[in-house]
Amino acid sequence: MMVAINMWESGWSLWSVGGSRTKTPGSRLSLESHVNRRQFLMCSCSTLAVQRLLAQAQPSFGDVLQAKVLAKPALVSQSIVYQHPDQDPYNAQNRFGFNHAPSVTLLSDGRLLAAWFSGPFEASVSQVILGCYSADEGQSWGPAEVLNDFARTSDFDPAFIQDGKRTWLFFSAGRWDRYPFVRGENEVGPESFKTYCSYTDDAARRWSEPRVAFEKVGCRTNGLRLSSGELLLPIYGFVGRTAGVLKSTDRSKSWRRCGDISCPAGADEPTIAELSSARVLMFLRTNDGFIWKSVSRDKGETWSAAEKTAFVAGAASHNLLRLRDGRIVLTHNASRPPLRTLLTLRISGDDGVSWGDALTLAEIAAPGENEQIWGRQVTYPSVAELANGDLVAVWAEIALGNRVQYGNIHSASVRV
Repeated sequence: MMVAINMWESGWSLWSVGGSRTKTPGSRLSLESHVNRRQFLMCSCSTLAVQRLLAQAQPSFGDVLQAKVLAKPALVSQSIVYQHPDQDPYNAQNRFGFNHAPSVTLLSDGRLLAAWFSGPFEASVSQVILGCYSADEGQSWGPAEVLNDFARTSDFDPAFIQDGKRTWLFFSAGRWDRYPFVRGENEVGPESFKTYCSYTDDAARRWSEPRVAFEKVGCRTNGLRLSSGELLLPIYGFVGRTAGVLKSTDRSKSWRRCGDISCPAGADEPTIAELSSARVLMFLRTNDGFIWKSVSRDKGETWSAAEKTAFVAGAASHNLLRLRDGRIVLTHNASRPPLRTLLTLRISGDDGVSWGDALTLAEIAAPGENEQIWGRQVTYPSVAELANGDLVAVWAEIALGNRVQYGNIHSASVRV
C-alpha cells in the first residue's frame, strides 16, 4: 500500500493512497494507524536504499569524460575543400595553384567557413585569402571566394575568433619579395608585415573593412574568447621570433601584446586553449623535433618559460582546441623534421596532463631520391566543434618540386 504523510501544525495525518485519513490532530492512534505508519517507514527506508543504489550506479560527469578520453577518436568521413586548378608556379595565369595554412570556424548560422592563403607559389605578391563554406557539417564545400586581396603584397595565414554571434577574421600581410624594386621604409621583409582584423555580424554575408591590429607580428591558428570575456589571438614576432598573444578587453577596439616567449628551438606559430582555473595553454612550433609549451595563469597577461614536452613533432603549425565539455584536442604532425608526413589527432581530459590514443587523420609517403617532387606534406591543421559534438578538421596537402608546386585543402569529420 502506498502512503503519504501530511504535516499539519502539532499533529500529522497519515493517508493511504485511495484510502481514508486514519489520524486527525488530537485524536488517539488506532491499530490501523500503527500498521500504516510502519508500512510508510518501511517504504521510505526502501526508497532511500534504492536511491543510494541508483546514485552509486549512475556514472559521474568525470567518469563519462574519462570514458570519452579513453575511447579513440573515430574518423567518420573525409572530403576535399579545395582542389588546385594549376601546378605550374611559373604560369602567369596561375592564381590559385598553391593553397596552404587553412583555419576553420563554425559561423553563427551553423555553416562552416574554412579560409587559407592561395597563390601560384608561397609568398607571391599576388597571394590572397580564399574561403569556402559548408552547409552540411563539412560533408561538402561550396565554391571558393576571395576574402581578402591586398595588391602587391602577400596575404598570409587567416585565423578566426568566435565572439558570440560575431566572427573575427585575422590575417597577416606584407612582402618578402624585393623584386620588382621598391623604395620606402618597411616596404619589404619582416618589417613590412602587419596583422589585420575584420569582422562579420551576419555569418559572413558582409565583412567590415580590414584594419591593423598590430605591426611586425604574424598570426596562424584560431584565437579564443576566454570564459571571462577577453579575446586572445596567438601571435609570433616577425622581428625577434618570440611568441605571445594579442589581447583585447574591449571587443577588439584595441589590442596589446602580452608575452615574449623565447625558446632555444624557436618559438613560432603558437596555438592556445583555455584550461580550468583561468589558465591558458600554449604549444609552440619549434625545430628540434618536439612540441614546447608555455602556460599563463593570469588570462594571457604573463607566460611561463617555454618547456619541452614529450610530443614528437614536425617543424610545423600545431592546433589546440578546447571542447564544450572541457576536453582538449591536439592535432599536429607527429613526425620529426623535416618531415610533415603524419597528421594525428588526440584528446586530453585532464588539461593536457595525459593524452589518449592518437587518430591518424592523414599520412603521405615521403618522396624518393630521384622523384620530381622533392617535398610532400599533410600539415597545418585546424579544428572546429560542431553543434552535435563532432569535430571538423581541415589541413593542407602540399607537393613541392622545381617545376611543380601545388596545395589542396582537405577536411574530415571526427567523432570524439
